[in-house]
Amino acid sequence: MILRASVVRCAAACALATIAASPYARADESAAAQSLFDDAKKDMARHDYADACPKLEESLRLQEALGTLLNLALCYEQQGRLASAWSKFLEVAAKARASGQSERARIGRDRAAALAPKLSHLVVDVPPASRAEGLEIRRDGTALGAVEWGTAIPADPGPHTVEVSAPGKKPWSSTVTVPGGASTARLEIPALEALPDGQHAQRQTPSTTPPPAGSAPPAIATEPPPSTPEQPGHGRARDVVTIAVAGVGAAGIAAGAVFGLLSLSKHNDATHECPPPACTTQTGVDLWRQAWDLGNASNIAFVVGGVGLAAAGTLWLTAPRPHEPSAAAVQLGVGPGRLALRGTW
Repeated sequence: MILRASVVRCAAACALATIAASPYARADESAAAQSLFDDAKKDMARHDYADACPKLEESLRLQEALGTLLNLALCYEQQGRLASAWSKFLEVAAKARASGQSERARIGRDRAAALAPKLSHLVVDVPPASRAEGLEIRRDGTALGAVEWGTAIPADPGPHTVEVSAPGKKPWSSTVTVPGGASTARLEIPALEALPDGQHAQRQTPSTTPPPAGSAPPAIATEPPPSTPEQPGHGRARDVVTIAVAGVGAAGIAAGAVFGLLSLSKHNDATHECPPPACTTQTGVDLWRQAWDLGNASNIAFVVGGVGLAAAGTLWLTAPRPHEPSAAAVQLGVGPGRLALRGTW
């Protein structure tokens, strides 16, 4: 009985721990979002939009809410950030229409239409001579696709930073001020200068200087791989967590099956010893109780298994997939009294 109770408690604890680890169970984030929203509403009532808007931004980051999004658009409008307000009103209209909130959809659509004639714009011109291979342009940290080059994009009045880069070229940046009053500012991107030959060669050519005695064999220098959202170390850690959660899920399913079979066996024994509906022997009562306990343990184990497998599946599906290497790479190092061979396959 003590062992059975311990198993039941352990299974229940595993289920609760798995559910608590889910990102959807963060009640503290929901409470923080609500508190920030309430404070921002008080700030807006005092016309303190400089404090209100950041609080609404953080509240929206913690918890998606259409009311928060609408108030953020109103806050941006009062701050004079008309382009930001216009885009948020359009977002309100789309999300409200999708969720069947016709009144909020109408508000978002009407407010966006009213702001459209007042918007300022920024045009980033990229002449053909400036379009180097791999050219990347960022406005205030956000990448501009090639289809946006030369197009008047709504922008809030004030300074905006434009950064330009390309492989083998010197990076370039500039700050352009967009005036208010439905005006348009333009910025022309110059042709980027090439990096000095020495710097370019230093990044691509391996060193030919012999290593000092006793040192490790030199590795062949290569261009660094493109950055990915998740570093290799993080990816391995995520894989370990995914495997561990899947193991918990599989163990839960297996334990549920075992407990279920034991419960069925006890049920058969109890029926043979003391048929329902009335049981008159202590042995029969004990058998019925054991069958019931094992059945509960089976149900809990199946819940743990299901949650674990679902969580593992979610982790696996949402994990970024690194690019596979196109070919095997081998590195050979030779030093005094030693030979080293390293590679990836």
